[in-house]
Amino acid sequence: MTKYKTAGDYVNAANNQEELDLVEQVFIGWCKQIEQVLAESDQMRKEADDVGPKAELDHWKKRMAKFNSLLDQIKGQECRAAIGILIAAKSKLIKRWKRLDTQITESANEAKDNVKFLYTLEKFCDPLYKNDPITMVDHIPGLINAVRMIHSISRYYNTSERMTSLFIKITNQMITASRNYITNNRTTKIWSEERDVLLHKLKACIRLNTEYQAAFHRTKRKLEEHPEERQFEFSEMYIFGKFDTFSRRLEKIIHMLNLIETFSKLAESKIEGIESISTKFMVIINVIKKKPYDLLDHRKMDFETDYEDFCRQVGDLELLMEGFMESTLDKATTTEAALNLVRKYQGMTIAALDPQHKFDKILQQFGKDIENIQKQYQKQKNDPPCARMLPPISGKIAWARQLFRKIETPMLVFQQYPGVLEGDDAKRIIKSYNKVAKVLLEYEVIYHQAWLQQIEVVKSGLNASLLVRHPENNALYVNFDPSILELVREVDCMERMGQEIPPTARLIKTRKKEKSTDCDSALIPLL
Repeated sequence: MTKYKTAGDYVNAANNQEELDLVEQVFIGWCKQIEQVLAESDQMRKEADDVGPKAELDHWKKRMAKFNSLLDQIKGQECRAAIGILIAAKSKLIKRWKRLDTQITESANEAKDNVKFLYTLEKFCDPLYKNDPITMVDHIPGLINAVRMIHSISRYYNTSERMTSLFIKITNQMITASRNYITNNRTTKIWSEERDVLLHKLKACIRLNTEYQAAFHRTKRKLEEHPEERQFEFSEMYIFGKFDTFSRRLEKIIHMLNLIETFSKLAESKIEGIESISTKFMVIINVIKKKPYDLLDHRKMDFETDYEDFCRQVGDLELLMEGFMESTLDKATTTEAALNLVRKYQGMTIAALDPQHKFDKILQQFGKDIENIQKQYQKQKNDPPCARMLPPISGKIAWARQLFRKIETPMLVFQQYPGVLEGDDAKRIIKSYNKVAKVLLEYEVIYHQAWLQQIEVVKSGLNASLLVRHPENNALYVNFDPSILELVREVDCMERMGQEIPPTARLIKTRKKEKSTDCDSALIPLL
C-alpha cells in the first residue's frame, strides 16, 4: 500500500481491477479485525467477583490504549491509501468503513472520557486500599460525592449498569480491606486473635457497612430534593448485598465468640460436678476451630451449616446446664447454700439458667425456713440448746443470733435483687421475716438486760471475807462465790459478741483475779 501516495495513484489503482480486488481483500481483512475488536469490547467483562474500583480504571486505560492504537493505524499511510482507492472506485465497502470508523471514534472517545473521570475518583479510592475500616469511615462521604459527580457530569459512564458496577467494586474493596484488617493482612486466623481485639475489629467492619450505606442514602435523599439532577436509581441489593452478607457473617462470629466466652467460665467454676459439661463444650469449640475454610469468606456456605450445628450443640449444653443446676439446687440443704449456688450460676450469664426464676423458687423455700425458725424459737426459747463451753446468758444470746443469721443472710442476698421482693408472696415473706427478726432481737435484749441486773447481786459477794471459820468445828473454809466465775465467763463471751459491758462487770472481772491471787496466797501457809 505504500506505493499509493497521490490521488492519481488512487484513481489508477481503482481502474485496475486486479489491484482493486487486492486492496478490497486486504481492506475486508482489516474490517473483520476491527469488528472483532469492537465485538470484544461490547462483550460482558470477565472479572473476579471481588475486584476493587482500581480495576475499573485499569480496564478503561487499557481500552483507551487499544482504541488509540487503532486510531493511529487508521491514520497511517496504508489505511489512508486503501480508503482513497476504495473511494475512487466507489466501492460498497466505504459504507461499511464509515460505520466502523464512527464506532472506533466513539469507543475511543468513550474510553478517554471514562479514564478522565475515573482518574478524579482514584484519590478518593486510595483510602479503601491504604486505610483500616475505622479510619476509612471518614473518607466515605467524599467518595460517594465523587461518584455522584461522575454520574451527573460524565457523558458515557453515567449509565445505571456502569454506576452499579462501580459501586459493587467499591463494596468489594471494603470487604477485602475488612478481611485484611481482621486477619492482619491474612497472616493470622481469627481464633488466634485476643477476644477483645477481635471483637473490636469485627464491630468496626460492621460499622463500616452501616456508615457506607448511610452516606449513600444521604446522597440519594439530597438528589431527590433536586429532581432536575440525575438520581441514584441503582439496585441497592446488588451494591450492598455482599457487604450485608459479610456483616451477617461477622455478627454470627461475634455470637460464637460471646458463647465461647460465656461457657469458658465453666472451667473456672468451683461447682462440683460441672467439669464434665465444661469438657463437652471444649470439644465443641475445638471442632469449629479446626474447620479448614476461611470463616471470613462469606461465599463459603459450609459455615452456615457449621454455625447452626454449633448453636444447636450449645443449646443442648444449656439444657444440660439447666438440669444440672436444678439437681444441685435440690441438693442444697439450706436457703443460704442455694442462694450461693444461684449466684455462682448467675455469674456465668447463661440465658437458659434463668436465675430470676430460681430466686423466686428459693424465696418460697425461704418463707418456709422462716416458719421453721419461728417454730424452733417457740419450742426452745426457755431452754435453748447452747454450746457446752458457753455460760447460760451468753448461750441464749448466741442461740438467738444463730437463728437470726439463718434468716438474715439470705435476706441480705435477696435485697440485692429488688425485683425478687416485689410480688405479693414476697411481701408476705418480708412481713414474716420482720416479725421473727423482731422477736429474736427482743429476746437478745431481754436476756442482756437481765444479765446487767445480776451484776449488782454478784458484786456484793466480792465484799465478803475470803476465808471464814466454821462456827462449830472451827475449821477454815474458802468463801468464794461460784457466781463470780460464771459472771467473768459471761463478760468474756459478751465482749466477743460485741455486747455492752458495764464498768461494774469489768471491775468484778478484775477483782476476781485479785481474789484468786489472795486465795492462793492464803492457802499456802495452811498447807
